[in-house]
Amino acid sequence: MHHFGKGFPHLTEISKEVGPNTGKTGLEANLDVQYIMSLGANISTTFWSTGGLHEGQEPFLEWLLDLSNTSLIPPVFSVSYGDHERTLSVEYMRRVNVEFQKIGVRGISVLFASGDDGAGCHRFDDESYTFEPDFPASSLM
Repeated sequence: MHHFGKGFPHLTEISKEVGPNTGKTGLEANLDVQYIMSLGANISTTFWSTGGLHEGQEPFLEWLLDLSNTSLIPPVFSVSYGDHERTLSVEYMRRVNVEFQKIGVRGISVLFASGDDGAGCHRFDDESYTFEPDFPASSLM
């Protein structure tokens, strides 16, 4: 943090950890926390982790249900990952969207990355391409 934010105080430790954290959260999560903490001067940061997978994909529904069952949660979440829409069922995405609506009513903001490739494309074996959005960044909720 000494590179980005000289001249104003920063917290140097995560204020709270929720969920499993085996110390193997990965480089991406580590980088995300560093960026967030360097941009928000003197703002407490909570690291929220949800273990496991949903049908081989990220456990968004489990995470959102956990948020719904927790009374005191941070007002803003930043999530830097997603799943390709084509790998998820429409029913699952609809259910996740309902949970996004529920936390939105509570005044909680959730920011999602659009994916490592921006809008992204999927290349098929026949060398054709198609637009490939990431969910939940592509969600209308």
